[in-house]
Amino acid sequence: MFKKTMLAMTVLASLSGGAALAQDMPPGPGIGDYGMGDHGMGGPGMHGGFEGHGMHGGMHGEMALLAGLKLTPAQHKQLHEIFQDARHAHKGDWKQLGDLHRQIEDVLLAPGAVDKAKLTTLTQQIEGLRQAEAARRLDIAVKIHDILTPDQLAQARARVEKIRALRQEMRDVMKPVPGK
Repeated sequence: MFKKTMLAMTVLASLSGGAALAQDMPPGPGIGDYGMGDHGMGGPGMHGGFEGHGMHGGMHGEMALLAGLKLTPAQHKQLHEIFQDARHAHKGDWKQLGDLHRQIEDVLLAPGAVDKAKLTTLTQQIEGLRQAEAARRLDIAVKIHDILTPDQLAQARARVEKIRALRQEMRDVMKPVPGK
């Protein structure tokens, strides 16, 4: 119930314009969009990883895993193919998700009683798309794992652990001081 309420609130908020644009956004960037060079992958504004936001946020989590790693030309080619395939597989889902959100808006803006059964059906369809996307992202992460060497995986692990420690330090610093 709470989930459906939050979804309805999100849809209503999207009527103001800002969030509606996100529905029509293309899939996340591919490998070439990050200025992949001889020193690995990465680029400004990258965030994510497997901690914090998890795999939400398109391919950013997978890309952050690769940031700073020195990859071979063969690995670059394999990664390009992985992300290209993922991008093509994902395009139809963006349109379908946008269509579902528009249908929810239409139900919520229709005069008279809200068709709750229709809203339930639409939210179930959205949830199905999100679950399928999560499975695809996990598949991408496994494919990336499989092309990295043990040394590259160790480097990525060390970086992730350092990021986790820094995030925890930030949370500790930002905690309110008791008694003040």
